[in-house]
Amino acid sequence: MRPNDRFFYVKNNQLSIDSLNLIRLYLPIIGKEALVIYQYLLAFWDDGRTSHAFSEILNHLDMGWNVFEKALDQLIALRLLELYQSEETYQLFVYPNLTAQDFFENHVYRNLLEQKIGETSVEKLLPVELVGEKRETSFLKVIEEQLNQSGRPQNKRQTDFDLTSFKQLMARDGLRFENEKGELLELFQIAESQRWTWYETYILAKETAVAFTISTKRMREKLRSKNKPKTNGFSHQEETIISEAQAKPSLVFLAEIKQTKKASITQSERMVIQKMAELGLLDEVINVIVLFTFNKINSANLNEKYALKVANDFSYQGILTAEQAVLRIRERSQERQKQQKQNSGTISKNNIPKWSQPDYKNETNEQTRLELERKKQELLARLEKGGD
Repeated sequence: MRPNDRFFYVKNNQLSIDSLNLIRLYLPIIGKEALVIYQYLLAFWDDGRTSHAFSEILNHLDMGWNVFEKALDQLIALRLLELYQSEETYQLFVYPNLTAQDFFENHVYRNLLEQKIGETSVEKLLPVELVGEKRETSFLKVIEEQLNQSGRPQNKRQTDFDLTSFKQLMARDGLRFENEKGELLELFQIAESQRWTWYETYILAKETAVAFTISTKRMREKLRSKNKPKTNGFSHQEETIISEAQAKPSLVFLAEIKQTKKASITQSERMVIQKMAELGLLDEVINVIVLFTFNKINSANLNEKYALKVANDFSYQGILTAEQAVLRIRERSQERQKQQKQNSGTISKNNIPKWSQPDYKNETNEQTRLELERKKQELLARLEKGGD
């Protein structure tokens, strides 16, 4: 999109602005630039009669292009605007801002506002709760005839994340937040980026939890790992390791290895698995580290110090999958063998006397030779004198 690109307003999309709630609720989140663009679009709406260049908005508001694009994204994210591209032109569909009641029922928006102005200030903006018995009327009953004539209504735009249901499943499964406010925003962003429902988001949150604690870091690592292309060229043994590592949770994988050694998991080993997970490593990567550690150090117990050393390296290297972990271990092994070969060659060469080497040249000059001969004769004379 460029400043000279043109756009149309959508026909029959005229709105009356709710400036009160726009200032009170939206401004802290979207910022001044996005607010003034929104007001401009409402003020200059022309029912789609003619096209306009984006530069018209820039000139009128005395605004730079980068600022404009960023502010436009804010309006789109808060569902105040939709932008549709068709070849070289765009269509702008403007939505009305929500009422205070609808705004605060949206967990995402309320959380964002709390992040900007604080809980105390948000409490002051909350609508007064209504009292008394509410009259209920069935929507389907009222429009039953219209539904039968025109078919199913269009789906409502999805703007909320059902946090209540999400937390109910957390309580059922014994999960908790480490930092609820920060992690809620992360969950909302993940759900939106993947176009997921709250339930799809919960499935991933449960799968990647660490010690019954939601880990948004591991959730993002899991999503990144799915986008990594598969690597070919593994041996049959490596493919077996990868397959096993991907098939089991870390504690189950560790328990099976310990069982082959007729041992049980210790509490310290559980803590090591947890620490590796807290680094953001996924179970399949942790499983490869565990197997590599047992193979490296033959023992019935996991060498915790060595396992954490490898885990720190993998975390720093951004290892996301079992395939990457196996490749990294292969590289470490090759580097170690190369270094050992170099060291062995250096030691062997240093132990061979210079004079025995094929390319040795005697560079002793005549003066040095005479001096050595003189010292030898003096030493012999002393030995003979001592013998007398």
